[in-house]
Amino acid sequence: MTELIATPAALADLARRLTGAPWIALDTEFMRVDTYRARLCLVQLATDDLVACIDVLAIDDLAPLFARLHDPATLKVLHAARQDLEVLHDQDGRIPAPLFDTQIAAALAGYADQVGYATLVEAECGERLPKLHTRADWAQRPLPEEMIRYAADDVVYLREVYRRLHDKLEQLGRLDWLREECAQHIDPARYRNDPELAYQRLGGGRLPLPAQTRLQALAAWRERTAIQHNRPRGWIVKD
Repeated sequence: MTELIATPAALADLARRLTGAPWIALDTEFMRVDTYRARLCLVQLATDDLVACIDVLAIDDLAPLFARLHDPATLKVLHAARQDLEVLHDQDGRIPAPLFDTQIAAALAGYADQVGYATLVEAECGERLPKLHTRADWAQRPLPEEMIRYAADDVVYLREVYRRLHDKLEQLGRLDWLREECAQHIDPARYRNDPELAYQRLGGGRLPLPAQTRLQALAAWRERTAIQHNRPRGWIVKD
């Protein structure tokens, strides 16, 4: 049964129950429509004993949650973690660690690079996940029951995927390879957008040098303005 956590008291109780967990399966739902930074809307967590969806829009103080996500004794299990880690980094400037990324683990176990979560769940668990809410409005409240179930599935099956991939990599002697690759993804510097480097996302390497200089200055101004007003950079000036 999935718990919906929507009060500070419920979050504090959940954090207490998560204390000492050897691993936590983790996922997020967020919106990135009219803002520079993604708006975190829901955090899904699962262990052997529980499945919970945390309504972060209903709780002002998320400190109990982040205390558990930043516990170095608890492994954080995510699939294709890059976007989730970026969104969580924007909350308090830190990255949950240590990390077990099941997409990276799957590649080391013989799957294609960047295998999708649904494909992995079907292959490892024999379950076909619905795709009903891939473009849902996660900021709406109250969340419909079917959306909560959909969000919870992202961690319900992640538990079994984690166990199976961990065992496969252990048998192959590749767990150290996974740790090395995942360690590269938990450096907070990877998730900071430096305005002075914003030009790099635009290319422009074949422009004449004076034009490259102007491009760099304009891209830096656009990035700073987008950050200041929390609006998509494309709303400031289109690429």
